[in-house]
Amino acid sequence: MEKKRAVNIRSTLGTTFERGMLYSKQKAEYTAVKAREHARGVMSTTKQVLYNALATVLTFVLIISIAVFMYGTFYYAYMPLEMHEEPVNLQFRACPDQMGLCSFPNASVHLHPKIKLMQGQPYSISLRLEVPDSVNNQALGMFMSCLEVVYSNKNKEHSCKSSILEFRSELLRIIETMAYSPFFLTGTSTQRQWITINYFSKFQDDPHFPAKELILEVQSKYIQVYSATLLVHAEFSGLRHIMYHHPWISTVTGVLSNVVILTLIILMSWTRFFTPEEIEQMDRDSGLKGSLKDEVVAKLAGEQAEKEDDLFNAEKDDIEILKEAVKMGVENIK
Repeated sequence: MEKKRAVNIRSTLGTTFERGMLYSKQKAEYTAVKAREHARGVMSTTKQVLYNALATVLTFVLIISIAVFMYGTFYYAYMPLEMHEEPVNLQFRACPDQMGLCSFPNASVHLHPKIKLMQGQPYSISLRLEVPDSVNNQALGMFMSCLEVVYSNKNKEHSCKSSILEFRSELLRIIETMAYSPFFLTGTSTQRQWITINYFSKFQDDPHFPAKELILEVQSKYIQVYSATLLVHAEFSGLRHIMYHHPWISTVTGVLSNVVILTLIILMSWTRFFTPEEIEQMDRDSGLKGSLKDEVVAKLAGEQAEKEDDLFNAEKDDIEILKEAVKMGVENIK
């Protein structure tokens, strides 16, 4: 009798242990499934956040690049070169039987393609003469020089100006020679003067018949010249003046303006294509009675609820079995 009772107790405890192990295994599987789903949700959220951050950074870089490119293109197309300097080779007719010149020094400069004048931009046209500070030039006094602009339709525009070297007294010459004598002896400096002659101010090229040639003439046979340079200087005003003399301010303002405009365009495009009204209109146009996303979500939620109900019922059955097994064990012991 005692052996039978011991066998019953052993069988009951074995069954109870097996059921408890099965319950623990099911509970562990359920917990693992829940943890796996939570981990997938966290990974999906993290991936979405990273994708959104990367898309935002790339969009911002693209906007900045386009804004800088637009401002650079506008600057290149709108701003002319501020100063054109073209060396001038003065020509003259030499005297066959005496020293000096038998004609006025003159030169011809072709504008294209060396010098390109922008339409509507005022220019000042000048000639810079580098002359020795010699006794001959000091005794020359005033002299005339002329500039003639030849247009493509053969029309001409003429301007003549008078000039003179800067006066220096004999005492000033002596003091200057003594002070700069080391530089004069070593050849690092020479006694010279620069004369700048302005022929045209506010000169604008004809858009229909642009200027093609400039003819220079110094109307003196006794002037001595080291070199001559033609200066075409753009006289900026308004926006060009600001862009040239304040480049950092104009650059920052232009780039920021382009960034704001591009950002507004992108935001308006996103608002236009991703509004709820557009999605609802797309659903209505496609003839669907409901949202496919809502149906899928509802189906998944129903399946998850059924799984949880089945697991809960299994847990209840296991608990009832354990109670009965314990009760039977206690009766057998008695």
